[in-house]
Amino acid sequence: NTKTNTFINNIDEQSLINLRSSWVKAYKSWQAVEIFDLRKAQEISYSAITNSYPCLEISINNNINDSISNIMSFTSNMLGATGFPAIGYILYGNDSTATLSHFTGSDGYKYIAYLNALVQNIVQNTNLVISDWSSSRADFISSVDNSQTSSLNIIVNDFVRYFEKKVRTAKIGNPIDYFGTLQSRPDQIESYYRSDICKDLLIEAMYSVKRFYYGESFDGTNNGDGLEDYLAYLDNGDNLITTINNQFIDIENKISLLENDFKLELNNNGKDRMMDVFLSMQSLVTYFKADMMTDRFGISPDYADNDGDGG
Repeated sequence: NTKTNTFINNIDEQSLINLRSSWVKAYKSWQAVEIFDLRKAQEISYSAITNSYPCLEISINNNINDSISNIMSFTSNMLGATGFPAIGYILYGNDSTATLSHFTGSDGYKYIAYLNALVQNIVQNTNLVISDWSSSRADFISSVDNSQTSSLNIIVNDFVRYFEKKVRTAKIGNPIDYFGTLQSRPDQIESYYRSDICKDLLIEAMYSVKRFYYGESFDGTNNGDGLEDYLAYLDNGDNLITTINNQFIDIENKISLLENDFKLELNNNGKDRMMDVFLSMQSLVTYFKADMMTDRFGISPDYADNDGDGG
């Protein structure tokens, strides 16, 4: 937000570079919180409005042409035209060297208005979520029953759904069109207009999954109670703990082989290495969803699909 204001007030190459750098840092940070899509976040469609991709360039361009300067409550028509992906399109586009000319040309005020609207929307929604947690944290933590409305049930479901849908499918499955033609789809990658950070975004997302599972704090200084600890508490969880640990290692090893730029990965190497990552993640989905959540914890999935993961 600060770098956006600086750029708007002083449109030059250096302020654009600083804004782009800030966008990358914020996008990576987003990977740590998207997992918690519940309560106020779910109510305002925080995850969908902040990181739905791929971009719909036509919708974004129409919003710019219409001089949109304020994004109201979420509707399905906004998908692909808001959040980090839309900001990325405005800051880089299909020709990143032309960005400044968009802001300094005759329609520059329209670009400024929509960029500011996108950033303000993320700021405002984030503040709403923070405010909600500030007032509800104690009640959320004290809800320890196993029912459809209990915190334990909700957050474990959200954790598994996040890994299955937002990490496995969105970041890897869609770019290889796993549930369709099994053809490479570079247009489906997460950060299309700054594609050299795709691997970093995936790694950050995996960090968030591991932190929650192991009960580690965001800054890594505190190792509290996580799902692994709950499995260890149960009589029949030891073998599953070892299996999950090994699967994390396998996923990380396969991710390490990928290009930083997922466009280059798909164009130069085809879909095979990303397919290996997907299938390894698929195994972990099964361990999380069928073996851990349903069998060991006795928590029923609150979402259904036909992905063959046992849930």
